[in-house]
Amino acid sequence: MTPTKRTFTTVFFYFLGLVLAQSESSVEDTLVAENPSPYSLNTSLYLDITSNDGNTEAEMLYYGLRFSIFGDYGPFKDAEFALSYIVNDAVVNEEVWEDDENLVLKFDLWANQRFSPFLFLQNQKDAIVGLNNRFNYGIGGKVNLIYGTSISYALLDEKENYTIYKSEIGSIDTVESEYYYYEYDYDTTFVDVKEDSIRDFARHSIRPRLKLSFLDGNILFDYRFYYKPKIDDFEDYLLENELKINISTFYEALSIYIEYKDSYNSRYDKPNARFKPKDSEVSLGFQFDL
Repeated sequence: MTPTKRTFTTVFFYFLGLVLAQSESSVEDTLVAENPSPYSLNTSLYLDITSNDGNTEAEMLYYGLRFSIFGDYGPFKDAEFALSYIVNDAVVNEEVWEDDENLVLKFDLWANQRFSPFLFLQNQKDAIVGLNNRFNYGIGGKVNLIYGTSISYALLDEKENYTIYKSEIGSIDTVESEYYYYEYDYDTTFVDVKEDSIRDFARHSIRPRLKLSFLDGNILFDYRFYYKPKIDDFEDYLLENELKINISTFYEALSIYIEYKDSYNSRYDKPNARFKPKDSEVSLGFQFDL
């Protein structure tokens, strides 16, 4: 990690530490003075551990944390800080089935205003498709439109590390020729050799969003679409769709969610690619808000 990226990451985590410290002191002050806090906190987490033995041997671990603080915080008015960290790790019959993680940090300066600048940082891993690490950070702006719609743009500095496979000669064997005028033929065996492909470049990130609520906020609908081309090559791009529907239950802190995600990577949309260019997933679960 370069010094600039390390500094950027440190600033984000330092800010998070201040937020957590301030939130704890705010709760104590509220209990004493009984004054409403100028900002609100939301924390949700989930954990899923599965272990199978017998005909199927499996070890699965899924966990995630989402944290956000919204409102007036010190010199920031109507600001929002959000953190999301998700890990999926699964081994089935001694084969890696899932091995991915995603960390997102975002600071939105004027979250509910017509226009808001923001800082963004993301670190991803998805070993199943050869992505060892993708780290990007940048600055952007969001414009809130009508009927729960908004659009944002960010300029990202990105560094990615992929595992690629190259075909190389593994061995050359000589065999007797079937023809009298040749003494030997050559039987060549090719093998796939793993290599790390490391790239450092800039990327656009364009994100329309639609966020709606129904039945007095008991049903929340949140859809986002991301288009992320390289600045100097629009044929090299990422696409992402995210849809989440959250339904409140009889218990205020507990809700049901339905989530759909898909992602597309143009680097694999070519003949004889080792991986498929598109992945998708649907999940249904319960969310507990602290």
